[in-house]
Amino acid sequence: MTVLFILRTLLYLGAMAIPFAHRGVVIDYDLYGLGLYFLLIPGQAVLAFFFTPPQRKLQHTLTAAGLFQLVITLLFAGSGSGMLHYLLLGMWSFLSTCLLFRFRWRCAAIPELIFLAAVYLRLVNFTRGLSSHAGETGGLPQLLLFIGIAALLGQLLVIMLILRRKQEEPRGFWEYLVILAAMVPVLLAASLLVPPDFVQHSVVFNQLFAPPEPEYRPLEEEAEGLPGGNLRDRSPLEGLRRQNGQPGLYGLPADRWGEGDSQGDREGEGTGTGGRQYAIMVVSSPQDPTYLADGYFDSFDPVRGFGKARDMPLNEIVERRLLETWINPAVPGDRSRLDTEIFTLSTIAERALAYLPLQAEPTIYDRSVYPFSYSYPHVAAISITDPYDWVSARDYRENELRGFEKELDIDMDPATEEQFRTFLESAIQEAQGPGQKILAILKSFEGHQYEIGFDEDVSVNAMELFLFTSKSGDCTEFSNTAAILGRLAGIPSRVVTGYLASEGLQTMSHLQGLMLLQVNIPSLKKHPLEELYLVTSAHRHSWAQFYLPDYGWIDFETTRYAIPPPPGGDPNSRDVVIPLIENRTVKGTEFQIPWKLIGQSLASFLVLLVVTLYGYRYGREFLLRCLAAKPGRRGLLAAEKLLLVLLANEGVRLKKRAETPREYAEELPELGRFAHVYEELRFKVRIDPVTEKQLKAELLGEIHRAAAARRRRGLKGAFLRLVSLKGVAYR
Repeated sequence: MTVLFILRTLLYLGAMAIPFAHRGVVIDYDLYGLGLYFLLIPGQAVLAFFFTPPQRKLQHTLTAAGLFQLVITLLFAGSGSGMLHYLLLGMWSFLSTCLLFRFRWRCAAIPELIFLAAVYLRLVNFTRGLSSHAGETGGLPQLLLFIGIAALLGQLLVIMLILRRKQEEPRGFWEYLVILAAMVPVLLAASLLVPPDFVQHSVVFNQLFAPPEPEYRPLEEEAEGLPGGNLRDRSPLEGLRRQNGQPGLYGLPADRWGEGDSQGDREGEGTGTGGRQYAIMVVSSPQDPTYLADGYFDSFDPVRGFGKARDMPLNEIVERRLLETWINPAVPGDRSRLDTEIFTLSTIAERALAYLPLQAEPTIYDRSVYPFSYSYPHVAAISITDPYDWVSARDYRENELRGFEKELDIDMDPATEEQFRTFLESAIQEAQGPGQKILAILKSFEGHQYEIGFDEDVSVNAMELFLFTSKSGDCTEFSNTAAILGRLAGIPSRVVTGYLASEGLQTMSHLQGLMLLQVNIPSLKKHPLEELYLVTSAHRHSWAQFYLPDYGWIDFETTRYAIPPPPGGDPNSRDVVIPLIENRTVKGTEFQIPWKLIGQSLASFLVLLVVTLYGYRYGREFLLRCLAAKPGRRGLLAAEKLLLVLLANEGVRLKKRAETPREYAEELPELGRFAHVYEELRFKVRIDPVTEKQLKAELLGEIHRAAAARRRRGLKGAFLRLVSLKGVAYR
């Protein structure tokens, strides 16, 4: 065994030392690799072979292995994530050596062969390109192939020799040598026939500079060439805003969507600050405007300001994967709401739904119209109230505000709260009722400059700076400040974020882009152009919702009375970019059987089934071995079950449930008189010492004979375990 262990170790070290012998292999060992592959793994194997029982006590062996593991890990792996790598490979080296040499478990040899094969494969893959080092590498790939396969066969030969039986030593040894000698010429011929460049190296150029800006194709002329492309005389579209000039329309190839300006502009996280506004979604809605919400903020922090409501179903539905139609379980009986069907074709997976959502269909993913891959219809009860309804709304009745504690919470610093209250009192003055107070709050922003954008800073300090100092901000400052003032006025308030689909934001370029998209996307052809809105990164918005008696939560445009954006400061006046998908093939609706997926699933199932069955087999055997080591009746029963398992593994028929151990043993000639002798020895209450000694000797002889006949070491172990139990009998 010592010679085989040394040979096994040399084969491993030879594989790992190849990079030192030839410069054509691109592997440079650092201290981490040297400590792992040349000290820890072979060192643990040496401890497992030379310092395990019966040479050393088990506790001494484990202590030595643990100390060696700890010292090598601290010296070479440090305290980083590499410690886990060291621990796993060290334990694997120790356990595999013990199982292979001490217990001769065949399953312990499988990971060892896989590991050695992986080492040689990586060595072959790491050879340098022959075009730049032809003189150095020469026939290195062929050499590595020959050495690798020969080493694997040598390792296999070592394992087979380890697992052989002493009775078969001369015959088995020479048989294995003959097989190996016959394989060497075949391997040599195969390695010589392999071309020197059988390892293909793909050249990868690291880009040390930013990728080039994608080419944007002008689309105005293409849109005018479509039927009805001249939109200047269409009456529903005469009110388009052109305060800051007419933006251009450009197309970006769909396969390059995601390049160019900032990534956030295409994902709706920005506002087109890169000089363009990118298409986010196409919305079909008969209501103008349509506020599409993706976040509700009702919690309030004295420093951070408004926070997202974690337990609100309206926030959960944004990212929830639906398998069937979602129906709102709590629909209030609000007045002046109109059920509206809205269709959204989006480039982002998160839903944006209008308030009050009544039902939502599962999102459909269609790769053929990328990046507009996500589509989902929903029905919302949109409020159709007007300022007259707001000012005529009644005041809150007694106890009507119960349940709105969270939407009325306004825990602020006393000094800051006093400033806000002073501003509120001057704004509302003699306003009566919640509707009049809300309009008064919105009109108080008449002297504040509206700068279109979307700021993520919603802290109370930022709102204080906006209201009293800078008097300039985007929709975030207006909506959060309005919600704070609303709560101070005793009105339930919250902040909502999402997208605004409005005809007032649709320039000629937006409409031309809609026409091109409608021609190339089948799902848009079902909707009239007058109800379509092209929502871009410039339409990311934040607004406030106030609760009015009888009318419920209503979306309020908090920038209604603010000073309009200055020329050039409106992202909506920037060039519009849409994806070019006219050349993409739209897949039909005919169902095609996914044979490849079915094959992969069946193969995965079969592999999983085989792994599970083998895991159950060896796991049960391991558990029975552990239980059989315990004294008493439980250990005896486990030993008997282990004996039956080992016999079944050797091809012996299974024991019938109604069959006694003696009846079962009588049908097995290789067991001889084992059952009879065992019963005489184990279950007689009194037996004289001379007879007991004779029976034990006879029983041991039967055990050795049966184990040799079955060629299974575990079988003899189970027999010996049954003999070692004393004073236990079946009751």
